[in-house]
Amino acid sequence: MLMSTSDIFQAPSELKLEKLSFCPTSTKGLQEWVASLSILQLGSSSKELFNALLEISELKCPEMLRFDLIQILHPTLDNVLGSLEKHFFNQSLITTDRNDQIIELAMLLRSHFAKIYVDISKRCNTQLSLHKFSIFAFNQKKSLQTARMVSSYYALQQLSLLVYQQHLLYSTPLFGQWLAAHQLLECAIKNNFSNTNINQILETQHALQTITQAYSQLILLDIFNTHQIRPSEMQGLYLCSLDWAKLVHVLAKETTLSRYIVDINKDHPPVFNTDQASLYKPTIYISTQNLLDHLSEIQTKKTGYLSKNEKLFLTPSLYFHIHNLLTTSTERLHERYEYSAQLYICFSLAVAHFYLSQGKNFHETLDLDNNYQFQTESTFINSMNSSVPLEVNSAKLLDREAKQTYSVEVLDISLNGYRIKWTGTTPAHLKTGEFILIQESTNSPWRGGVVRWIKQSTEKSLELGLEVLAQDLFPCSVMVKTDRHSNNYQPALLVKTSLQEKITISLIVSGSHIFREKQTIHLRLGKEDIKIYLIKAKLITQSFIHFEFELLNDQQEHLVNDFIHKQINESKNYDLWEALK
Repeated sequence: MLMSTSDIFQAPSELKLEKLSFCPTSTKGLQEWVASLSILQLGSSSKELFNALLEISELKCPEMLRFDLIQILHPTLDNVLGSLEKHFFNQSLITTDRNDQIIELAMLLRSHFAKIYVDISKRCNTQLSLHKFSIFAFNQKKSLQTARMVSSYYALQQLSLLVYQQHLLYSTPLFGQWLAAHQLLECAIKNNFSNTNINQILETQHALQTITQAYSQLILLDIFNTHQIRPSEMQGLYLCSLDWAKLVHVLAKETTLSRYIVDINKDHPPVFNTDQASLYKPTIYISTQNLLDHLSEIQTKKTGYLSKNEKLFLTPSLYFHIHNLLTTSTERLHERYEYSAQLYICFSLAVAHFYLSQGKNFHETLDLDNNYQFQTESTFINSMNSSVPLEVNSAKLLDREAKQTYSVEVLDISLNGYRIKWTGTTPAHLKTGEFILIQESTNSPWRGGVVRWIKQSTEKSLELGLEVLAQDLFPCSVMVKTDRHSNNYQPALLVKTSLQEKITISLIVSGSHIFREKQTIHLRLGKEDIKIYLIKAKLITQSFIHFEFELLNDQQEHLVNDFIHKQINESKNYDLWEALK
């Protein structure tokens, strides 16, 4: 099993086996062998299945028999791969050696699983192209056409699952992976079976019914996953894409709505439809306008309009991410420049509040007279969903590990961010969309930012994209009134931005679903409680939401300005690094 996955899609598997070594070379023999496998022993069953997969791919046999054999393995392979993927779902990004072996096994299994269907489709197509079938060989020709069509569908299905697996690991596609997908679609279009209903042929109930829809799901997964979302959102994206693929138009001609283009002769995913280099010759045009219309309608209609997957997985942060990608240009705005430096970084809104409050724990900053014990977010949400009043618990104090600052190497910079390298153990909060504080030296001020994207780099290292959101941050708190007249204070940050001599104040709060647009909440500045109205979310992630807001009483504007002025004066005389001691 010690083999590289990098060249799997480069060439078809060599047919060199006369028979299977582990069971009789027949569908009945393989069915009996699969029935004897013990799935509870995941390690040994995975190894045996991988060997079976390889042997079937290298067996000298008719392609229809190969298809029947892999179909027998298909459900068991799905179960085993599901179990293996649980080992690296939401785990640390730099893993132990044992976990690395599980990841490698899962990658090999999924890659070869997709590859065997790709090979069947290509060989069937070659036989249909080169051989002239007599009228007496009608059934043989029909069987080859069916095997070509159905194996193309399953190949694209497995390629989508491979892309999903790669996204969970923040890794990149294999060589030839995208070229294989484009060729499958090209063959289906050329031979007029790209829109044939697979369910009618197989008597199945697949959510995606055609090869075009299977290809559409694959490209949606790539378009929407820009290494900027977390594993739970990747799972939601995958499941929702089963609904959304039907809303994507894949066309051979350009229209005014062709947002993405594909050159099927290149091993490259879809790109944004702008003026491309002369070497790039688009042959497939993709419109996502119907999907954008659907997502816009979701915002205005009742929840009954949502599919089951959308109700469960389309979180505000995932919706914001997808809607933003479908409505704005995806090209980089600012050029990167080489830059060598060390950067200090710490993670999470709560830790940022601690440092910017001069090392005070949150309850100390509330300045409440009645020894108030505030709620954690989880107890607050539980109290909203329960008819029984809950005893309010004190929020946990931040531990030393959470407050840890890290020194990282800067690879390059752009106008509003950094690309950094991370080696060694990853802390729990190192996730895409996490709020961060950044400092270039111990003498420079902290700036607020976000982990924009994460990619696997060399072995045991990551590349991270950090975006700077704010130069001037001021710790405060926000409070939401519940129906039971209890208060829920949460840490927040005021953001002061100066643009062309115009100063704006915005607000960063936790990414929980208790905060939303067009909501009135209380902003606490020192001992003052001010009512504010959340207007529009500038950024939503699973970690935090950045809101534009306005005061309900304009005459209280001086309270905000006074608070910021006081914070600026106090921070001048405080060394934030003392808080670590």
